[in-house]
Amino acid sequence: MKMLVFQTLFWISGILIIYTSIIYYFILKLFQQIHYEKDEDYLPSISLVICAYNEEKRIREKLENTFNLEYPLEKLQVILADDGSADKTIEIAKTFEFVEVLSLSRGGKTHAQNEAVKKARNEILVFSDANNIYKNDALIKLSRNFADKKVGVVCGELQYHHKQSEENAYWRYEVAIKEAESKHGCLLGANGSIYAVRRNAYISLPIDSISDHLEPILIYGNGLDVIYEPEAIALEDAPDEVLSRKRRIILRSLGSMKYILPLINPFHKRSIFIPYFSHKLIRWFLPFLFLTCFITSLFLSKDNSFFRILIFLQVGFYSLGLIHSGIRYIIKVNIASAMAIVDWVLGKKQTTWNVIR
Repeated sequence: MKMLVFQTLFWISGILIIYTSIIYYFILKLFQQIHYEKDEDYLPSISLVICAYNEEKRIREKLENTFNLEYPLEKLQVILADDGSADKTIEIAKTFEFVEVLSLSRGGKTHAQNEAVKKARNEILVFSDANNIYKNDALIKLSRNFADKKVGVVCGELQYHHKQSEENAYWRYEVAIKEAESKHGCLLGANGSIYAVRRNAYISLPIDSISDHLEPILIYGNGLDVIYEPEAIALEDAPDEVLSRKRRIILRSLGSMKYILPLINPFHKRSIFIPYFSHKLIRWFLPFLFLTCFITSLFLSKDNSFFRILIFLQVGFYSLGLIHSGIRYIIKVNIASAMAIVDWVLGKKQTTWNVIR
């Protein structure tokens, strides 16, 4: 009986790992895809919201980059939402006449965005961070998708300068999933560095939520689609702190889950159950699935040569992380997920962020 329980746990965990890693992608490719209209000449008015906290080293370059973007300045409102910086961020920003500076007390990025949107006058909101640089045509590439009235959110593409080799394969895999989900209009979440929202569709969010994850989901639930635009590119330095960054992002995503429970209901008209379960929930809980596979196969290997081989393969895979940067990155992400889940279970929250360069 005990062996049957271990076998059941092993196969359930193994199937879920394979499903979220491989099968889900091919399921997305199998179903009919939606065609979205793009119009290169569609230039709606844009309110660009840049959130910043202690960015005195980068804010000048960011604002100079914004001024030089290939978009009509008369159609562009630039709002710098400063989240209580203690350095010269605001002082530098005020030297740029075209920038509207919003000085806020420390409340976190989501709070800063909510306050900035109250000042936004234009049709499209574009959200950006202070530490990235947009390619000259990024706003044009984003806005062309709003020619299609079905579209409520457009997520751009974040690329890293001198991208770390350990993240390359994982990043390409994530982009493939994004593109596949986008063709069904249900891209779950955006990239905080570069995404756009219809002003009349924007939903003010709880400050403990992660905005680039929650906002697109809620807008999708209200009837508009969320798509991916790979040609709208933002560039930034590759992050150094993988563990702490991933831990923070996953913790805030888990904390935001309570705000989308109705949409996770599989019987809701705009249910996100399948993509959310397939791309998010299983992925976050992967470390525990890997651990279950390892422990159960360890017990089962005593009397079964098949599971002895599996133990050898698992140990070999994890050991390769010592020399293979791609595998090492996957291990780091799973450790961060486990830490975030523990934080979540313990009721921890994180609404603010610190600049780590």
